[in-house]
Amino acid sequence: MKEKINLFVAWFLTLQIFLSPVVAQFGTWLLGVLGMPAPLHEKFGWLVGALTLISVMLIVRHALGELPPGTGKPDGKGYKLGHGLVLASSLLASGVYVLPFFIQDIQNPGNQVVLSSLAVGFMYPALGLFGIGLSFIYQSTLTAVADTRL
Repeated sequence: MKEKINLFVAWFLTLQIFLSPVVAQFGTWLLGVLGMPAPLHEKFGWLVGALTLISVMLIVRHALGELPPGTGKPDGKGYKLGHGLVLASSLLASGVYVLPFFIQDIQNPGNQVVLSSLAVGFMYPALGLFGIGLSFIYQSTLTAVADTRL
């Protein structure tokens, strides 16, 4: 069960990194269509967009049974390493997702620049660890083939 949660959170945060402006704009549009006052559009648009993204992911998960590449085989090669890398990518991606909310409240422009750079700096290792972790999880589902070459 924890492997499925690990993959779900990693997929959500990765998609949130890639689609953050689109998801927030969709949430803002949806709130406008529902008749919410304009000041609340900007404030809660990202939250409605994130909830919509989670809903779409749950529908995809229900339709496919699980998110690709599956949870892997616990006794397969690279299984634990893959899930560890995916968990590390989730931690870094959560920094990318959460840090911008704190940056707005900081008064010192120098600190804002440092935290912005840190948030962007977390993005690339997070995406790399996610991809490598998924490949190890996929590798754990493959059967071992003996090398018969002499």
